[in-house]
Amino acid sequence: MTEFLTSMKNILLIIAILSSLTMGSCTQEYTCQCIVKYTGKPPGLTDSALHEFAIRDTKKEAKSKCEANSTTATVDNVTMTEKCRLY
Repeated sequence: MTEFLTSMKNILLIIAILSSLTMGSCTQEYTCQCIVKYTGKPPGLTDSALHEFAIRDTKKEAKSKCEANSTTATVDNVTMTEKCRLY
């Protein structure tokens, strides 16, 4: 009987460990914040702007998706730089 209880305790311990490991990779909602800056004195544009959007994923994937929105482009001597970070 004690052998059975020891075996059950080990099985429950393994289940608890596996459950805690899988819970760490659950998806959550994160906020991606992007700051857009303009240089070259664009007529009618502000110097900078801020926008945010939600990403529901694991933290690692959300960070990757958010930072993928960072970009730089130049048109007619006006440079737009967008830097995105996960919060």
